[in-house]
Amino acid sequence: MKTYLGIDVGSLTCKFVLINEKNEIIFSSYFRTEGSPIGAIQKGLKELKKEVEKCNPGVEIAGVGTTGSARYLAGVITGADLIKNEITAHAKGVCHFVPDARTIIEIGGQDSKIIILENGVVVDFAMNLICLKGNTKITTNPGYTLIPIKEIKIGQKVLTHQGRFKPVEEVFERKYQGEMIKIEISNLKKIDVTPNHPILGLKREDIKCYQSYSRNNIAICKPPAERNCNKRCAKYKKFSWEPKFIPAKELREGNFIATPLPLKNQGESLTSIDYFLVKTEPKISRPFKAIDKFILKPDLLRLLGYYLAEGNIVYNKARRNKKIKYPAGVTFVFNINEQNYAKDIKNIISQNFKNLNVTVRRNPRRHTLVISIYSKVLAEFIKYLCGSGADKKRLNSKLLSLEPSLQKEILKGFFRGDGQIRKRDKNVPDFDKKGNRYVASTVSENLAHQLYWLLLRNKIKCTLNKRSDKTKGGKYAYLISIHGEEVNKLEGKKIITTQKNPYKSFIYSKWIFEPIRKIRKYKFNGMVYNLNIKGDHSYIANFVGVANCAAGTGSFLDAQAFRMGVPVEKFGEIALKSKNPTVVGSRCTVFAESDMIHKQQIGHSREDIIAGLCQGLARNFLNNVAKGKNIKPPIVFLGGVSENIGMRKAFEEALGQKIIVPKYNTVMGAFGAALLVKENLPQKTKFLGFEISDKDIKCTSFRCQGCPNHCEVIEARIEKKVIARWGDRCGKWSALSPQN
Repeated sequence: MKTYLGIDVGSLTCKFVLINEKNEIIFSSYFRTEGSPIGAIQKGLKELKKEVEKCNPGVEIAGVGTTGSARYLAGVITGADLIKNEITAHAKGVCHFVPDARTIIEIGGQDSKIIILENGVVVDFAMNLICLKGNTKITTNPGYTLIPIKEIKIGQKVLTHQGRFKPVEEVFERKYQGEMIKIEISNLKKIDVTPNHPILGLKREDIKCYQSYSRNNIAICKPPAERNCNKRCAKYKKFSWEPKFIPAKELREGNFIATPLPLKNQGESLTSIDYFLVKTEPKISRPFKAIDKFILKPDLLRLLGYYLAEGNIVYNKARRNKKIKYPAGVTFVFNINEQNYAKDIKNIISQNFKNLNVTVRRNPRRHTLVISIYSKVLAEFIKYLCGSGADKKRLNSKLLSLEPSLQKEILKGFFRGDGQIRKRDKNVPDFDKKGNRYVASTVSENLAHQLYWLLLRNKIKCTLNKRSDKTKGGKYAYLISIHGEEVNKLEGKKIITTQKNPYKSFIYSKWIFEPIRKIRKYKFNGMVYNLNIKGDHSYIANFVGVANCAAGTGSFLDAQAFRMGVPVEKFGEIALKSKNPTVVGSRCTVFAESDMIHKQQIGHSREDIIAGLCQGLARNFLNNVAKGKNIKPPIVFLGGVSENIGMRKAFEEALGQKIIVPKYNTVMGAFGAALLVKENLPQKTKFLGFEISDKDIKCTSFRCQGCPNHCEVIEARIEKKVIARWGDRCGKWSALSPQN
């Protein structure tokens, strides 16, 4: 018996459907991908093989079609004969059961879509894709390390909009073709997102100064703590400086992006480091002055700051084995006029390590002052806490757990050692002869990021930029700048004159707000990514707070069900018991959660809150995904969320129309793919057979350097043999014959 297989691999679930010549479904399965689409496909094939062997051993699979966000991956692994997008597959499946369908509402785990049909043909559609490009860097723990989103793994902890680290629960990857929005605050703080991705920010018009006579209302009213306006105005009391998650497409140049001030890292805050933690080989016969502990106190932390800016570890070769090098001391190199810093280092050493000798050597020809301290133990401590090598320096996680006031001493030492007071150009407003910017640089990317976050922890406004040209050593320099009064905050005294017009950013509560400099839209065709973060449902991407907002999707309901301790399968029947549904903000998962907590605290019943969530999700879908679409009956509801009778009722009330939920509503995409491959049957199927469910399948990617496009090429291997490549625009790689 000839049969036709359809496979739909989405962001959260995998669906299999096998049909016969009469288009009857003889097998279907629906299960979660568990973060591994390859494993899910293999699992589905095993289940199908078991069912075929049990019920009808004579089944012949004459064609395979794949669809869903991972359709290309599924197609390569299975040897599919047809690969179609989910819009086409859903439309095909629906029209088989409801031939006169005009509107399809499909809500899946991580995305949702609306499809408009005329005479069985798709004439319009929209999706709520909220994703980032694969090279977007995510701030992770430990060490505030930046990792591209495409390399993030489940379980890794990432920084959230609340300034704390939370684990990644799911990673989503999909193919996207459409509009992308680039939002730029500085040359490092910029982000490329799909139009609906929520970004933490504040619209300028919501806090504009009503006393301003500027035509464009450029002036804003600062929060009370930073308000320096002498005008009598009571309206500012009504303003809210709390940031909101705003879809990228609604942001404008001049609006503010919010970045969290990091909270203290979880874990015990140490007061000292014991020598046994840092001791290295080899054992030296020559005696060294012993230092049992390195006390994490202000002056020694300032010494670490000096080292990060101007210090180096001195290495010696072991006597018995010249191939082995060991830390033997520390040197600092300052400008010849910076004698006060040399004096500070001498005082720190004399007060804490009385047995150590400090030598200061002047080099007038090079205009330098070299401070040397020969101590293997001190060098080992400093290397352990701060690393070695200009581009490898970084702060140990133990230093990142200190109180902000102690971390401030590290910052002081770093800026004193490498910082410069810079002036504005003469033709720039607020020119100051004495200078008004404190700028320090480093070629260590990790260190630059760490210092940026430490400044924010101390509520010191700063900017972080990357130079476009390389240094003489072939490295990129990262510039950390502090402006105006913030310099005085760092030093604890007035060392520069404050600008007449304060710096345009401001700090409120636990966020720093910075204005958007530029917004640009462009077309994109490639892979995009998103994360699901436990609890806070947000993460920091390129120093910008974004939500993994699933409002309008199945993940949204899953998150709220977990929050309320109710199985999501029971949501619908509980919602139907409500007599007075509560209005719950559902535009964003983060604020829906806080709204739910508030409603519970003031006494709203569980039934009313759940019914309100269902109504809010339906409202969110219609106001965003379906906005501007010509919705006409018959209206068909698909996807896992269509199983929720509370959601069915919410859509019927919102639209004033009956909602049709057809048979096989959760596997309609796979059914449509099976129908399509049956209609476009190849002479001989390319299906690789059930045995691939037991083989070792790996997918990797690399960046092609052949042209300025730098396409990300994905390579699939079965048993280490390359079976396919895709993702390149020119066909250079995908056109190649598979090789070992």
